[in-house]
Amino acid sequence: MRWDRAWIVARKDMAEFWRNKYIMMTIVLMPMFISLVLPVVYVVPINQLARQSTSEVNLEFDITATYSNITLTNAIMYDALFENVAIKNSILNGCIVRNSTVENSSFTESHLELSQVKDSMLFRCYMVDLTLDLGNTVRESQYAGENQELEDLKAVLFNVLLILLVMIPVMIPTVTASYSFVGEKVNRSLEPLLATPATDLELLAGKSGSIFLVSMASTWVSFLLATIVVDLLTGPVLGYYPLPNDYWIVGVLVLAPGMCAMSILTNVIISSKVNDVRVSQQIGGVLILPILMFFFFTLAGALSTDIVPMFAFSFGVLAADVVILWISLRVFNREEILVSWK
Repeated sequence: MRWDRAWIVARKDMAEFWRNKYIMMTIVLMPMFISLVLPVVYVVPINQLARQSTSEVNLEFDITATYSNITLTNAIMYDALFENVAIKNSILNGCIVRNSTVENSSFTESHLELSQVKDSMLFRCYMVDLTLDLGNTVRESQYAGENQELEDLKAVLFNVLLILLVMIPVMIPTVTASYSFVGEKVNRSLEPLLATPATDLELLAGKSGSIFLVSMASTWVSFLLATIVVDLLTGPVLGYYPLPNDYWIVGVLVLAPGMCAMSILTNVIISSKVNDVRVSQQIGGVLILPILMFFFFTLAGALSTDIVPMFAFSFGVLAADVVILWISLRVFNREEILVSWK
């Protein structure tokens, strides 16, 4: 196989894409809408719920003393930092407590982290990785990472947004690939193309490569923009930047290219067998069903939202791509295309 011939075919197709306004609208406008408009809509409920959970805890500390490796008993303390301290029967206000044990004490507007708390009262406190028993009373406080409603909402909305991003490299080839041969037929340029010395494999690689480059460039730009928009809007409220997470990275870097290759190869073969662009697009649009089924099962709870099912599904798609490529090479035949060209 001569890659220079395949690249000539690919460059010819990419130049055709730039000249076709309908294709350019699909490549640019749809991804921009998904990556810039929809994230703004999706983060509104996340920010509202996050503000509800944090509005009552707005701590500012003025630490004037630091204590470590001591036992604090029957004390009243203000504006102090405690590390590796045993606190018993005490009252603390505006303090920071780390890596300590607490028993039968009261805390107001304090930060407690990596500590064990027993039979105590916590009011308007911020808590991180605490061990709390049933004897504690917690009021108007925030436990970092323990707002399950917020976590569930983020998982659902971010997964829906990921579905739309992964649909980009599936939908773009239904337009671009459908023009790969049907467009040549319409423009009366198919016969000269098939008469070139390029082999069937070189023609297929050139046609598929041009579509893959355009589709994945649009997908990755959209992914980057969506990540920036979500982080800019949610970061100040959540206190951290939620994207990209592992699930998104696997979806965009592994699943999206696999789905793109599947869509391209199938649509190119369909395009070489039919004589109408609309028929080619309608048949190729069926390819979106596998990705929708996977994410719908995930959102319904049938699959977990960690990266293991995502990896499994992604590699299943890549394996299917190998099979489809083998079928494509056997089915793709320039003589048959020429004979069936009307």
